[in-house]
Amino acid sequence: MHRNTIQVPEKGTYKWQLFNYWSDEFRQTHNDHSAYIALNFAGALDVCRNKLQTLIQHHRQQASKTAACERHNRAIARLQATMTGAAMAFESGFHQH
Repeated sequence: MHRNTIQVPEKGTYKWQLFNYWSDEFRQTHNDHSAYIALNFAGALDVCRNKLQTLIQHHRQQASKTAACERHNRAIARLQATMTGAAMAFESGFHQH
């Protein structure tokens, strides 16, 4: 198998800085994708998704019928900002492509 090697620009140059940035970006994206696959195969995302949806549903019900509507809306916002929420957003990004 023939492989073409990538010529790395001279260290310290602007092109080297760009190359370094994009190679780090590629590694990070690849790591995120691998982590997503591992979580998905382990079944962890389903459990997290179900728990998050249950909690959000509870707070939406409470927000619609109580005087503490703002407090429940803040709880929903906090839930959506958790790592579980981030994982769900990450997962939905893969389904869109």
